[in-house]
Amino acid sequence: MSAPPTTRWPVVTVGLVAVLVVVFVHALLLDHAPPVPYCTDLTESAQALRSSASTLQGFVCRWGAIPDDLHDGRGLATLVTSVFIHTSWLHLVFNLAFLGAFAPRVEEDLGHLGLLGVFLGSAALGGAAHVLLVPNLTVPSIGASGGVAGVLGAHLLLAPLAQVRVLVGPVPVRLPTWFVLLLWVGPQLFLTGVVLRRAEYPTGVSYEVHVVGFLLGLLVAGAVLLARPDLRRWRLPHQERPVATSAAEPPTRHDSRRPSGTHDSTSTLR
Repeated sequence: MSAPPTTRWPVVTVGLVAVLVVVFVHALLLDHAPPVPYCTDLTESAQALRSSASTLQGFVCRWGAIPDDLHDGRGLATLVTSVFIHTSWLHLVFNLAFLGAFAPRVEEDLGHLGLLGVFLGSAALGGAAHVLLVPNLTVPSIGASGGVAGVLGAHLLLAPLAQVRVLVGPVPVRLPTWFVLLLWVGPQLFLTGVVLRRAEYPTGVSYEVHVVGFLLGLLVAGAVLLARPDLRRWRLPHQERPVATSAAEPPTRHDSRRPSGTHDSTSTLR
């Protein structure tokens, strides 16, 4: 987790984690009936809708983001609803780990609505990029990875001197956050290139959603840093303006350390 917030409780972070867990538990309790080839088989008639209402595939097809529908202007709300759906433990745990580790610092700096905007905006814009890339795809897209990627991008600029503790085997090792995030975004960029070149998803993961979300987080954080210089924790000592002194007063010692009340943040990723 980021350094404990000093001015606000991470209400939105906790709320997002709670919603993701509740929706996942709901999905677990649904009927895992044998899947049908296409979502349209579950939605083409009122009888099909009723029979699939209690099934996992019916739930995913109803609330997941289907590029073919979105390209035709249908189901625009699914760009948001699909973010909260996960159907595997691994997918959910990874997203929760990154969200819980990095979102509190972003919420501390951008505020509750700021974090929510970055999360949902990154997810929606990433989903829109997915639609533009494969507009005729009929497979629903689900998961919060695009929103989480936006949070990671914002955190990278807002807390560049932070550190993250990772497990290398049984040994916890403290590494710079920027290094860990670059290790994450590097493969995302490479795999996005593979997707763009082949126009297919051999692993079933929409990597371009991650990249677009990450870039949006960077842009939002960059704009905030331009508007609020007090959040620029990356400023070098020689960039700070000297303090003017009068002739009757002894020179004031220039302290190259960061202003009192601010500190490096430490992120913990398990």
